Amino acid sequence: MLSETTTAVAPATLLEIRDGRLLLQMPERQAWASLALAFPYSPEVGDVLLAIGDEDVYVIGVLAGRGKTLLKTQGELELAAEHITIRAEQGVKIKGVNVEIEADKLEFAARAVFERFVDAYRWAKGVVQNSAARVRTLVTGAYTVQAETIVEQAEKDVKIDGRHIHLG
Repeated sequence: MLSETTTAVAPATLLEIRDGRLLLQMPERQAWASLALAFPYSPEVGDVLLAIGDEDVYVIGVLAGRGKTLLKTQGELELAAEHITIRAEQGVKIKGVNVEIEADKLEFAARAVFERFVDAYRWAKGVVQNSAARVRTLVTGAYTVQAETIVEQAEKDVKIDGRHIHLG
């Protein structure tokens, strides 16, 4: 003969975190609970969590959270999929001692781009083309251009200003 039992499942607001336990405000009472999520989440006071249980209460979901989800591993981590999209409301930051991006085609689309380097080197086997309304280059030291042929053309004035100008 089977006996019927019920287990409460309800949203709960996190009131306090102490020694790894969570004090929850559930609809009918306050209860201490343990985290039992299938993903690594660090709850914060004020989060609305999904709790299950009567005597022993467990948090099994996050309904509205501000805490951090940290996926951390000691070894290597590989993500593999047909397509991966990363979205963030405030920004995306990639940090690493050595960051490599390898692609057949790399495309950036941004309203503004700011690059800061100690040194920057670029190699292109084919063409490097820049298209802009204006180009301004500021150099504090020497500026050197070396090529087999240099062609500069202007539809209006050309101005060269320097203490000494050596041609030929």
